Order: sequence, then C-alpha cells, then structure tokens
Amino acid sequence: MRQMIVIALMLLLSGCGGASKQYLLSVDRTTVSQSAKRTVQIGVDKVTVPGYLEESQIAIEKAGGEISYRSEIWAVPTAKALTNTLIRALQKKFSNPNVYLFPWDVEKETGLRVKVTINRFIYSQGHVTLEATYFIKRIGSRHKRSYMFTTSVPSSEDTVSIVQAMDRAFGKLIEEIGHRL
Repeated sequence: MRQMIVIALMLLLSGCGGASKQYLLSVDRTTVSQSAKRTVQIGVDKVTVPGYLEESQIAIEKAGGEISYRSEIWAVPTAKALTNTLIRALQKKFSNPNVYLFPWDVEKETGLRVKVTINRFIYSQGHVTLEATYFIKRIGSRHKRSYMFTTSVPSSEDTVSIVQAMDRAFGKLIEEIGHRL
C-alpha cells in the first residue's frame, strides 16, 4: 500500500512539473533593420510592465476587461525579457556593442538613456495591442524627449500566433526607438 501511495505521488508531481511549452521574445523574429553604425553608449532602463505581465504567464483579455492566463508561459519573466530583447535589438540595429543595462559605471557617464514603460501589451479580440511611453535622455544634460507609442497586430487566438504578434509589435516599438536615437 505504501508503495502505491509513493508511486501515485511521483506520478502526480511529475505531471505538475510546470507548463509544457515556454516562449521567448526574439530579436531574430522581429523586423529590426540595421541602421547606420552608431558608437555612442546607450543605457537601457529595466522595462516597466503592468501588473498582469509581471510574472511569466501569457495573458489574454476577454470580454469585459477580464484577464485570463494561458497554461503556456514565457521562458523568462516578461520585464526582463523585454529589457534584454530591447538591448540586443539596439546592439544589432546599430552594430554597437555599447548598449548596456542602465545604470552603469560612473566612468561611462556619456551617451543616451532609454526608458520604456509598457502600459498595455495583451491579446484581445483578434489583435495584440502594445501601448507604451518612452523617453530618450542625453546623459549629463537636461535634454529629455518623451514619446507615446501604440500599435495593434492581428493575431488568431492560439498561443503561437499571439507570441508571434507580440514579437512583431515589440519589434515595431524597437524600430521607432531606434529611429529617434
């Protein structure tokens, strides 16, 4: 009897080992085009996300503003994934390895600082909507410009399509930031 309980518990626990599928945002899947080489140092603040994106679950909005979560998850917590994707994409876009997580060492107090706040990034009624505000500041000066960004990318309701639409939407935001740098 004891063996059967142990086997049953092992089977139960192995089945609860987490989501079977995990997803990553990917610079390679976004449409980030290369620009002229830029050697200025760029500091990227940690991307701020709304509460429903703080964990690793993929959120969708249902009718009436209800948010539900998919069983599939992001492989990395969303804010960290968006921050890392933005840094890699800007490095790639400008062929510039001098794009860092901000703040950095005091010795590097020149360059630009980019801060992104995601206000809405969710699938709802056939579209992934991304709304964000961001600013670009010249480090060491008072010069700071703030911008608003909105895009909507069509998607079907399956998770793979939602993830691909999120990649495209975030890629559009990266392109816009890159043009303003």
